[in-house]
Amino acid sequence: IRAYEETLKYAKNKGLLTIADVKRNDIGTTAEAYAQSYLGEVEIYGAEDDFTLPIFDADSLTINPYLGWDGVKPFVDESKKYGKCVFVLVKTSNKTSGDLQDLELKDGRTVYDVVGHLVDSWGADEIGESGYNFVGAVVGATYPEQARQLRKIMPNTIFLVPGYGAQGGTAEDIKVCFNKDGLGAVVNNSRGIIFAYEAMKMPEDAYGEAAKIAVGNMIKDLGY
Repeated sequence: IRAYEETLKYAKNKGLLTIADVKRNDIGTTAEAYAQSYLGEVEIYGAEDDFTLPIFDADSLTINPYLGWDGVKPFVDESKKYGKCVFVLVKTSNKTSGDLQDLELKDGRTVYDVVGHLVDSWGADEIGESGYNFVGAVVGATYPEQARQLRKIMPNTIFLVPGYGAQGGTAEDIKVCFNKDGLGAVVNNSRGIIFAYEAMKMPEDAYGEAAKIAVGNMIKDLGY
């Protein structure tokens, strides 16, 4: 936890935006505590005068919608209060995501369709100058057809796109995650950068150089 906290601070000092991939949620009161610790400020007791301060202070985080609105609302409220962002799991990149997310309901829609509509409604009142809101969606690069459908459902939603690289998602796969303006998606590549030194057969102490090369290759692959 200390390493996580220090990494967030280091990234902020470098002017980077941070996404805490914690996939948090719980019932209302516990969700409030999680939301305050990751996005807002927490009351500190025991001092001469009680006060509040940020704990982890991430710019955004991933959350699980399985508990419904009362488990999501605290994160949305803290995001709105402190200018942060949440990314709701909608169609995840893992192989067995369809066990639940692809289930077909009585009206013919899938579970991920319904969650997509909910995410769209949760952020509908907070459209910013660029046409997007602060309630984002996690949509995996490994399921481009589902991503295409979800982009139609959520035109004003920023997609956080895992699954590129090590999980098999390609630059071609993720095109559907962007809007026609070329915006609306953040592409994640974790193992492909963190462990690039292994793929490049470089020594461990050259991980930084390997990561830099991997980032350059990703930028070129995505056409930026």
